[in-house]
Amino acid sequence: MMKKIALILLIPLILLGFTISLSAQNDTLKVMQYNLLNYGNNTGYCNTTNNNINDKNGYIRTILTAYYPDILTVCEMGRSTSLPNDFVSNVLNINGLNYWMTSAGSNTGNSSSLINCIFYNSTKLTLTGHYVAQTYTRDVDVYDFKFKNDDSGHITLTCVIAHLKAGTGTDNEGKRKIMAENTMRYLESNYRERNVLIMGDFNLYTSAEDAYQALTNQTAYPNSYFIDPLYPYGVGAWNNNGSYAEYHTQSTHKDNDSDCHSSGGMDDRFDFILMSENIYGGRDGIRYVGGSYNALGNDGRRFNKSINNPTNYAVSQDVADALFGNSDHIPVTMELVAYLNEDVNELTTNELSYDIFPNPASKELNIRFYQDSFGKANILLFNTLGQLVYSDNIFVDDSLSEYVIPVEDLQKGLYFLNITNADGLKKTIKIIVE
Repeated sequence: MMKKIALILLIPLILLGFTISLSAQNDTLKVMQYNLLNYGNNTGYCNTTNNNINDKNGYIRTILTAYYPDILTVCEMGRSTSLPNDFVSNVLNINGLNYWMTSAGSNTGNSSSLINCIFYNSTKLTLTGHYVAQTYTRDVDVYDFKFKNDDSGHITLTCVIAHLKAGTGTDNEGKRKIMAENTMRYLESNYRERNVLIMGDFNLYTSAEDAYQALTNQTAYPNSYFIDPLYPYGVGAWNNNGSYAEYHTQSTHKDNDSDCHSSGGMDDRFDFILMSENIYGGRDGIRYVGGSYNALGNDGRRFNKSINNPTNYAVSQDVADALFGNSDHIPVTMELVAYLNEDVNELTTNELSYDIFPNPASKELNIRFYQDSFGKANILLFNTLGQLVYSDNIFVDDSLSEYVIPVEDLQKGLYFLNITNADGLKKTIKIIVE
């Protein structure tokens, strides 16, 4: 019998579906956040020998063959004013491409040798503003975009890039907290109920840290709080914890073979893209594509190991070697869908929206879904022979619900999960039991 779990009220929405007219134009945005590790910044321990910019350009070009984004946000770019445009010319606008543009981050009072930076596909996006949310320790940058193909002009996207204070101990944790709280106060005042992503190297060792709690605090910041796409399975005490191996983003080097790169192997989740509730719920023309969030190159077998050894099953050996050579972080990625040229008031949310995880599954298959109205949903699980192996009718309230199907007694292989909502709309999802 299916295990029924209490409704989750603190996270109101996920993946709201849309009923859209045939004239609607959908635009997919691929987003990547990456700590480039002292790109163009000679620190002495990171220098032209062990962190050469020409080598790094080659590594990054290789990495982008595995996931070519429309928005690339980066941390740890040197503050030289020529670097962002050089990056565009030498890494992005190559092999016939010419649409990449950039806007460098700020460096208030020249307080840091490193800045944030954003690069974007100018055939899809127009940059309309660049602001600074806070300046304590390092600037947190805010970039506003509109969509080139959105004739209605009502859909906007804001990207916030934060490189929070590094290091362990209460002092560094306190500085991360101040940076996060300053940023959230700014967003609560200026970006209420908007389509906002916040991304960067947050240097967090656990979700219990005050900085993470500030970023996700619905009570303190009800109009601007962020949702972690890995909630709940990637959220917890991830530092040096093998249970979170598939979510770790740092460090790519097991051994201390470079004074520039941190060592010890993959054992921390430092790098993030979090989304506003508007994006999570698809409230204002943009929604998160469920299950698209990924740590590029993390195949779940990297705990306390290098990204390229032993064999990496998530990316090619060339890409794994490039990830190893370029930085001690790996990129995080996600996809968004924008529904362009639609009147917001005409968008309806009567379709059952869902997320399935993990997939492949070995013990339990979690179904997380939201339906805007009350009603029943029917769940059927078929094997490849068309035989029904599981079924249930469930009641969907007007808030996020989770169900769990036990699959550990099923034979390994491919299955088809069929979900039908109260309006008769159906979804069929391929499921793998391993």
